[in-house]
Amino acid sequence: MRENRKSIGDAVYSTLYKNIINMTLLPGTIMSEKDISARMEVSRTPVREAFIKLSKDGLVYIVPQKGTIVSKIDMKRVEEERFLREILECGVLELFMKCKTEDSIYKMKKNLEKQKDALEKKEYDKFMEYDNMFHKITFDETNKNMCWNIIENASGHYYRIRLITAWMEDISINVIEQHQELIDRIVDNDYESAKKILKHHIRKIIIEEDEVFEKYPEYFKAIDDDNIFGDNLFSDLKNK
Repeated sequence: MRENRKSIGDAVYSTLYKNIINMTLLPGTIMSEKDISARMEVSRTPVREAFIKLSKDGLVYIVPQKGTIVSKIDMKRVEEERFLREILECGVLELFMKCKTEDSIYKMKKNLEKQKDALEKKEYDKFMEYDNMFHKITFDETNKNMCWNIIENASGHYYRIRLITAWMEDISINVIEQHQELIDRIVDNDYESAKKILKHHIRKIIIEEDEVFEKYPEYFKAIDDDNIFGDNLFSDLKNK
């Protein structure tokens, strides 16, 4: 019984998590246990547990007596998630340069073709999926899967802003170009140039954030955005 309950809870959490990071559930969306349990045909308990897990991920805020809201993208959190990713990816890249094979390079090139195809078809979710798989290759090849899991589990805000940039053609095309440059430098065994390209690639969010915020301001947390429900959100959370 406990295993069945856990599997249901995991499924609810996984579904909600995916819908939040792929922007099916937009930032600021208010959710209720009742509606989601009815829609997913489960009891309220696994939904409540999923909300708690998502709040720990920083993807929702739970306000007693008022509801659960999908968190808006917090640029301070984006910066921390970006920093974590840069440190781990650059470290793994150095290891990858020492153990790469023709097969691993082939995987990267094949993946890049899939990215291009998804972008041409405007299948942005698929594009992001292939983008993540591209970066994951270096972790797989160096047996650093735990490090990749840390990145995946702590990148909900960073991932969402990356998805938004994928909607903007000039930015997404640049992503493809940077991935190609990275492959070229890896093939050349030029670690320093490859690391420089990777850092620029990961840091490009800093350059793009003003353009993205100007186009989609409703998705981002403002400095004074603690007042989502007409009272102090964080005060309510602390008093829970």
